Amino acid sequence: MGDFFYRALQPVFSLFWPCKLLGRENIPARGPAVFVSNHLGSYAPVATLAHFPVRLYPWVEHQTTNWKLCPEYLRHDFVEQELHLRPPLSRLVAWSISKACVVLMKLIQAIPVYDRTMRMAATWKRSLKHLQQGRWLAVFPENDAAPWNDVIHRFDQGFVGLGPLYYEKTGQRLSFSPVAVHKTARAIKIGPPIAYDPTNPFSTERERITGDLQNRITEMFFMLGSSPA
Repeated sequence: MGDFFYRALQPVFSLFWPCKLLGRENIPARGPAVFVSNHLGSYAPVATLAHFPVRLYPWVEHQTTNWKLCPEYLRHDFVEQELHLRPPLSRLVAWSISKACVVLMKLIQAIPVYDRTMRMAATWKRSLKHLQQGRWLAVFPENDAAPWNDVIHRFDQGFVGLGPLYYEKTGQRLSFSPVAVHKTARAIKIGPPIAYDPTNPFSTERERITGDLQNRITEMFFMLGSSPA
């Protein structure tokens, strides 16, 4: 059921979020893999899900899957920041679209992220289940409070923990693929994957992988911006 709705929604989203997709050759022939993208507010997640040829299971803020928490989250992070509405109108709009948001997250089987809480165990468990089934995850880990350069914010590094967890379960190395989304150029570019190396200390791999991903996404973003339309 989830796959049906996912595929049915893709052409709808691609109509309103048109993008050209570059770097298809860097998509693994088979899963699993984790695609790591810049955020651009709501733009990058929707555009990525709309245009990727493989079925993605995105990590999302847990509030977007909760009927009670979603309205306030959307008011602050979307309605007021992106639509530039103010109370009391922002509260009404957020409440209205929150219903569709929660339904959508459930239909596409998005993975709620309970960052820095005991409930994060549910995120790991669900993510590992998908990875062990050869599926692809999508992560948008920018921390809005920590600028890294002129293009992206510093990444929250928690997602790299999937590397050792997956290796422990399967004995195989998990790949993390950089994805750059450029709103003005209306383009998405996928870069070559970066494999987790279990022979290194986790702290070393966490810094290496997030650093390489941030650098590659930044480089691809500038390439997309300088390319002719």
